[in-house]
Amino acid sequence: MGRLLTKALLAGLIGLAVGPLLGLIWVFALMLFDPKCGSPGDSGGCAMGLLTVPVVLALPSFVLFALVSLSRNLWRLRPRDPAATIRKLRNWGRED
Repeated sequence: MGRLLTKALLAGLIGLAVGPLLGLIWVFALMLFDPKCGSPGDSGGCAMGLLTVPVVLALPSFVLFALVSLSRNLWRLRPRDPAATIRKLRNWGRED
C-alpha cells in the first residue's frame, strides 16, 4: 500500500509541474491572439493572468494526477478472477 501512495505522490508532483506550465502556455497563447492585450487601454489585466492561472491550477493538477495514478494502480491490482476471490474469502478461517 505504501508503494501505491508513493507512486500517487510522485504523479501528483509531476502534475504540480505540468498543470501550471500548461496553464502558462495557454495564457501566453491567449495574450498573443487577443487584440486587447497590450493595447493602450489595457491596464495589465492580461499580464495578471500569467501569475494567477498557474497558481490556481497548481492544487487541482496535483490532485488530478495523484488520483488518476492511484486509481490506475488500484485497477491493476484488482483480482483477475472475482469468483475465486469470493470463494477464498468465504473459506477464510476454515481448515480444509
